[in-house]
Parts: sequence; structure tokens; C-alpha cells
Amino acid sequence: MNLHKAHLIGVYDHGEMPEELTGFVKFQAARQKYAPKKEDKVAVLQIVGTTSYFPIFLNTVSDIKKVERDLAEVDAELDEVSKLSLQRIFQEKHK
Repeated sequence: MNLHKAHLIGVYDHGEMPEELTGFVKFQAARQKYAPKKEDKVAVLQIVGTTSYFPIFLNTVSDIKKVERDLAEVDAELDEVSKLSLQRIFQEKHK
């Protein structure tokens, strides 16, 4: 089975999320039973070739493995550039 590629398009403060992404963020928050705060950081991945986005609440995820497991549930995987970017984000977070 071919997995869709997921590409990091940005990291946003939850309170400053671009309007076109808010529906995806609300859906993911409800799915995870998570109530994001205004200052929470959210990484947003676009599922390449689709109009779907996959938000990641960075304060609920501690490593890249969790992101990869969550993406696998929606038949997607990180592209190499995005994987490296997220690894850097997690490294900074743990300093």
C-alpha cells in the first residue's frame, strides 16, 4: 500500500491559526479529547495531493515516533524534510 506524504507547512500558536486550518485543528482536538490553549504550538502537516491537513499539538507529543504512528492511522507518512524539521523542533523542546 502506498502511503500519502505529509509535509510540514508551519508551526502556529493555536490562537493565531490561519482561518482555513481551524476546522482541521478543531476536528483533531475533538478526536484527541484535547482542549488547546491559545498559546499552544500546533505543527500543521499537509497531506500532499489532497486538501487535508493534519495538526499536531506539540505539547501533547514528545517524539517523532508518536507523530509517525498517528500519521500511519490516516495512511500517511512524513516526507524527509518535514521529518528533519520536526526532529529539530522536538530537540529544541527538550533543551
